Amino acid sequence: MKAAIIGAGRMGSWFAKYFYKKGYEVKVFDKRQSAASKLAKEIGASTNRSIEGAVHDADVTLVAVPLDVTTSVVKEVLKYAKQGSVIVEVSSLKAHVVTSLKRLRRTRAEILSVHPLFGPGASDMKGKVMALVPIKSRGSELRIARSIFGDANIIVVNWREHDRAMAYVLSLSHVLATSLIFAMDDVTLKKARRLSGTTFKLQMLSAATSLSENPELVISTFKMNPYAFRAFSSYMKRLNELVKVIRNGDVDKLKEIFKVCRAKVGSELYEEAYALLERRSSF
Repeated sequence: MKAAIIGAGRMGSWFAKYFYKKGYEVKVFDKRQSAASKLAKEIGASTNRSIEGAVHDADVTLVAVPLDVTTSVVKEVLKYAKQGSVIVEVSSLKAHVVTSLKRLRRTRAEILSVHPLFGPGASDMKGKVMALVPIKSRGSELRIARSIFGDANIIVVNWREHDRAMAYVLSLSHVLATSLIFAMDDVTLKKARRLSGTTFKLQMLSAATSLSENPELVISTFKMNPYAFRAFSSYMKRLNELVKVIRNGDVDKLKEIFKVCRAKVGSELYEEAYALLERRSSF
């Protein structure tokens, strides 16, 4: 089996290693030839100077490129993909990709639109969540996805539900995590870290994850998601309400808010949070 990886960025590199470990013969293409060569050398893959050369004999082609060029790259890959092969795009937002790909008629290759809900720091895919956003046939696309990514927990969701959730999971969460650090000067942050408890440590872990992202990607999650600024506006409204309750010392109202939010979150996440910190501190 042969796999082509289009894009030698962080997720492209992760999937190149994934396919290599699965026994695929891997080819890498990136317009930054040095990045492609570095990745290929690292895992024992080969590179190609063109998309055509990389994908023409591939059984699976994985496209991991910036959001704003994903659709155009998938369409270019389709020109050269062999009959019966599979093209997988892994963009984190789907409105702009899926609505365009749905308009395609017959194609020589099957197309999957997935979103791996884990970062390049993951050691493997076992048990990790991967969203599958159907383009034409939910059933056949799910079967194909399971045949390629059988160790993932694949969840099928339409593009509207996916992007609405990502407005909070990606866009708003990045803003919240980054704003915590942005609000403190160096001296305050240093003292806070020395005196931190469980809550702050977990928030620091979240901030570290967000700050590892490419700023262009973070901005794209807002600009290209039709639901992102709605989520942000909703958050600002709720934040102002919460600040007002606290400023007024309205304990009963705060108890009510806590009760509602605790019911939404569930008690098991509190236990998971402590377990996460204990595992981390044992390293």
